[in-house]
Amino acid sequence: MEFESGSTRIYNCPVCNVDTPHNIKGRRGDMYGIICSNCHCGSLVRELDLRVYQLKWEEELREILDSLVEHSFGYDDDD
Repeated sequence: MEFESGSTRIYNCPVCNVDTPHNIKGRRGDMYGIICSNCHCGSLVRELDLRVYQLKWEEELREILDSLVEHSFGYDDDD
C-alpha cells in the first residue's frame, strides 16, 4: 500500500526536529519526498520508516486520549 501524493503523515523533521505533519510530494521506488509543514524543508524517507513512525505516533496518541477519557469520566479504582 503506497501513500498518495498530497496526503499527510506525521514524521519527525530532521531539520527542525519537530513531530509534525509532512505532505507527501512524490514517490520513487520505496523512497518518498516529503515536505515539513513547520519549516517547509524537504526530506527523503523510506516507506517503511514513514509507516513505522506513523504507527508509533498513532499508538501514543491513542494512549493519551484513552487516559484523558478515563480521567474525564471520573473512573477511580477506589470506588
